[in-house]
Amino acid sequence: MNVEMSGPLAAILLGVALGSFSGESTAGSVNAPSTGSADALQFDITGTVAPSCSLVTNRIGIDLGVVSVSELPAAGEGSRWRAAAFIGADCVGATHASVTMRAAAAEEDSRYIATAGDARGVAVELRTGSGERVLPDGTTPVRFDLAGTSPELRFEARYVRVGPLEPGNAPATALVQITWE
Repeated sequence: MNVEMSGPLAAILLGVALGSFSGESTAGSVNAPSTGSADALQFDITGTVAPSCSLVTNRIGIDLGVVSVSELPAAGEGSRWRAAAFIGADCVGATHASVTMRAAAAEEDSRYIATAGDARGVAVELRTGSGERVLPDGTTPVRFDLAGTSPELRFEARYVRVGPLEPGNAPATALVQITWE
């Protein structure tokens, strides 16, 4: 027997057969007894879209050249400053860079980087291109203001006398960490 229904009676029968989804009763409908419970869930989404910048190279060298012992006559005296820069590339949203440097500190003065060669009584002093001292402690940041999509993070280095001098090779290395802001 084929029975075709339409109108309010069909809606009531359909509501009874399927059960109520909303739990609310409206005119002309019937709520079927619920056999389970419904929970409302909420997603809390967190996150940040951070500025980004890459570097043209991840290593720069500063050649301090040959420095005569006579250029460093007393403790605290330094050679000429020499410069180099990390160059940013494809910088988007970055207006500042916070930079820390980690290196072996000179035993005589922790403000300076220890040299690794056979020279004695000399260390390396590092500063930003604007003259702010960069400490080798890995925790003291220096800040660079950035402009454009290819900014320069300019550094300068020199030898500084920290004790009795003994000529020789005086290389040094440091690890630089940059946080783009």
